[in-house]
Amino acid sequence: MNSEFAHWDLSKRQYDSNWGAPLPEAPQAPCALPYAFPEPFPQLTEGFQQLQVGKISKTRTTPLVSRTRITRHGSQPNPVRPSSSGGEAHMVAYRSFAPPRRSESYSHPTPLEDFRNSRRWPPKGYRQEDALKPDEAEDLISAGASSFKGYCDVIQNAPAGYNRFYAVMEAEHQSRTDRAPFQQQAYRDISLNMTGASDSQFPWLSQEQPCMAYAFGKSAGTTTLNYWVSKSGSSNPPTKFASDAQPRKIKLLQVLDRLQRLESGLNEHDPEELYRYLYSTLIEDPERFDDEYRHIRIDQQITDLITVLSNPQWIDFSLPKNQVIAKFFDAPDQRKKQDFFHQLLLSVELYLRIHSKNHTDKSKRKLIMQLPPIITWDLAVAQRWLENMEITKTRTSSTQSTFSFDLKSKTRQKEALRIFASTLKWPNMDEIEYVLEEQDIKEKALEDRSADAMSWFSGIILPGKTLPWLIMNSLIDCDRDTGDALKFLTHMQPASGFQYRANTYWSAQCIVGKVLGAARGVNQIAGWVGPCIYTPDLKRTECVKIKQYESLDPKLASIDVESMGERTNPLGSEDTSYPVDDYEVPMPDTEDVTDLIRMEKLSFVPVKEQPSSVRKVPGAPMVFDAAIFFACGGESWPMKLRYDVDFINAFPCHQGPHVLFYDFAYKAIKIDDGLVDIHDWAHQSGRIPRPTSSRSSPGKKALALMDEQRKSAHEQVTNVLVIEALGVSDNEVFARAWCAHHGLSAVVANVKETCMACAVREAYAACVAVVILTEGGSVKESDTEVYGYT
Repeated sequence: MNSEFAHWDLSKRQYDSNWGAPLPEAPQAPCALPYAFPEPFPQLTEGFQQLQVGKISKTRTTPLVSRTRITRHGSQPNPVRPSSSGGEAHMVAYRSFAPPRRSESYSHPTPLEDFRNSRRWPPKGYRQEDALKPDEAEDLISAGASSFKGYCDVIQNAPAGYNRFYAVMEAEHQSRTDRAPFQQQAYRDISLNMTGASDSQFPWLSQEQPCMAYAFGKSAGTTTLNYWVSKSGSSNPPTKFASDAQPRKIKLLQVLDRLQRLESGLNEHDPEELYRYLYSTLIEDPERFDDEYRHIRIDQQITDLITVLSNPQWIDFSLPKNQVIAKFFDAPDQRKKQDFFHQLLLSVELYLRIHSKNHTDKSKRKLIMQLPPIITWDLAVAQRWLENMEITKTRTSSTQSTFSFDLKSKTRQKEALRIFASTLKWPNMDEIEYVLEEQDIKEKALEDRSADAMSWFSGIILPGKTLPWLIMNSLIDCDRDTGDALKFLTHMQPASGFQYRANTYWSAQCIVGKVLGAARGVNQIAGWVGPCIYTPDLKRTECVKIKQYESLDPKLASIDVESMGERTNPLGSEDTSYPVDDYEVPMPDTEDVTDLIRMEKLSFVPVKEQPSSVRKVPGAPMVFDAAIFFACGGESWPMKLRYDVDFINAFPCHQGPHVLFYDFAYKAIKIDDGLVDIHDWAHQSGRIPRPTSSRSSPGKKALALMDEQRKSAHEQVTNVLVIEALGVSDNEVFARAWCAHHGLSAVVANVKETCMACAVREAYAACVAVVILTEGGSVKESDTEVYGYT
């Protein structure tokens, strides 16, 4: 059957009745544009007709290669079941998976009810040698089990081979998701969807890739399956500048005056005036000498604005180094400021024309999704500016005027910063509250303390990885006691953290934060993890960089993503009958749980080769090797946090436990039962070692090894290690540290939300070889007397 949530054909999937309000088709445009857009954007040639740029290519389909093909007697391929994922505001309504059939007598439970009550397989009425019919198998095996499906999308206007990957999960809704909620509206600015409702978070529609709305899992220090899969895709295709067209020269005061007028929108009811201003003040009309072909239509003007903005002279906001916007609009360098506002004005003119009231939502989406990144990032800057900034013009005399900026979102940003500091239990909260009140006239205005503070309090924040650093640096700017020691935090060095008084705080992109996120009393908010354990190896106030190697996990390819649904079907290979003996109910031991493992010390050792900035810049942060020492049974177990692995928050299943098909091989081990003695799980799980470099030509063995290396990621996961880290939080910290020590990413499954069978299948979906089972800490643990707090 066809999924009601088929892959993102824009005419169907994202905006059907299950995803949000249906949107009308674009009407026939009154003007069709034969104008050919300059190379290398041929997709735009047809397409300012109805503002709908040609048809978006559908997802490529490649032959599916299953990890292990299980053939049963009489097997026939069956259609794939529906699978979906979406934003919080547009998640499908909750529905039960497989309502139990009404039994003949109220005193006799159905087989499904019997199985869920007894947790014994096979359920009452079935024998081990029986075979289930497809509808029986769906009820008993698939009902409520997590289902995963992957998609591969070709990136528009990029060379061949540049693709984006996504993973979706069946029946996601607000109470059944693997994502952490946004604790405050301001934190949603970490992601931006310019092609739909502002609160929708479909990962394939976000401006930033991978979609940051999926970056943080429900458990601190974790991520989501979609973000993990998306990281293997191509996030930054090469930038192409298509034009050398120059804009007209214009003074800064003229730019600001026009920006203020545009705050109320375009004067669309007067096309002549719209044409006159654009082509007499901002850009040239290619057909200006022929009245019959003047670019009076908005679609023609959109083409011309894109042509001018495609000039390499402009700031490329797709580059991370250019994504702190206040460094441009609040720059002391007047030339830099002039250039930014000139580019901003052209971008706002383009943005408002694309979002003309005469254009349908569908046509706008189709156009925006075809534009090159250099243009869509300009549109992102324009949108955030219009949403958060107002310009006030004051006439000081008959010939002079002054312009000032009003921060429309400052109150919201202050409250978001207050929640951020409170959640992280900031040690100097009284100082923060005092400064945020802005009652002391001797204090510097919040937004004037740094470029990061201006970006945060103005709300001019581009989607992506900058928001966590802007809010943390703004918090530090508001606390004078931090001094100059913490002024080096930047999104360009994400593997960072710092110690302040008796606590450490870590970026969610740093392996130390990913591991310590499991510790008791630790929270995650807006991309930061803390307050974490104190370390004697650092100064009372010190910023540090962590040396971490790339994870050893194989990178996902298209075949790994597109075969995900088939490879992880709860039924195994689809067939006409399903032997009962092919399944089992894996269950962790929740009774015999150790309470002996404890974090002993968070250790940092400076690396021998420090960056040149340490010598040249006073106070610049040093680079450290990080490790955690654990105490257990009178012994000390050191775990070096060597690798930047990921911990994937397991998607919650429904009414587990579920059964597991025998082909999903796993090995269960308790946290204190020999885990420290396992040193080669990567090899045991089926991973192919990476070829070592050699100055000489590779021999036959090396060539054979390189051929084996071409195996896809899912073929390199033939066994999954299930670590039972139940009980106290330190057990999970130890399991995560073990993974970081050996370079193995893992699925983290809270057994209160996810059964063991679904967690193992999600590991196979993600092509990782470890599952960590946890309870989220012991109920006996509390947040009191942790890291200096009472």
